[in-house]
Amino acid sequence: MVETWSFGVHGRRPVFEGDIVTETGNRREIMRHVYVDIWIGELWNKGDPAGSRILSENFFDHRPIDDFPNTKQGHVDMAIDWHQAFPDLTFDIEEVLVDGDKLVARYNSSGTHTGVLSGIAATGRPVSLSGIDIMRFDADNRLAEWWHNEDMFGLMQQITE
Repeated sequence: MVETWSFGVHGRRPVFEGDIVTETGNRREIMRHVYVDIWIGELWNKGDPAGSRILSENFFDHRPIDDFPNTKQGHVDMAIDWHQAFPDLTFDIEEVLVDGDKLVARYNSSGTHTGVLSGIAATGRPVSLSGIDIMRFDADNRLAEWWHNEDMFGLMQQITE
């Protein structure tokens, strides 16, 4: 069964305390919480490496950016690098679908290019980026694999032209 969430309406929330999940809802709610509130909310929107607590030790990025390995640490380093390049970048999650151990999300993000990204000095320009994430969760409700597609060409045009 696939469930869709509409944001702005939140029911019971699971709590992710360190390495322990306290389940106050079902697995779908936990997966949504891990993705939206911790992975996006903490690691990507805030640049807080504590958000990496929800990544499996064997986390694998199926489409890594050249400067960062496709590992857990490579992913954390990439998120922090992006946050320094776009400190006000926020990801607005528009839709989340969950089925089995997979979560699919569609997002739009926006921010300002005020730091170096891939050797490109800060431009001060506003940017936007849209994309889709597919996440596989392991048995412990941690993010184990990430497939993603975002408009990197469009982003690079915004900061280089």
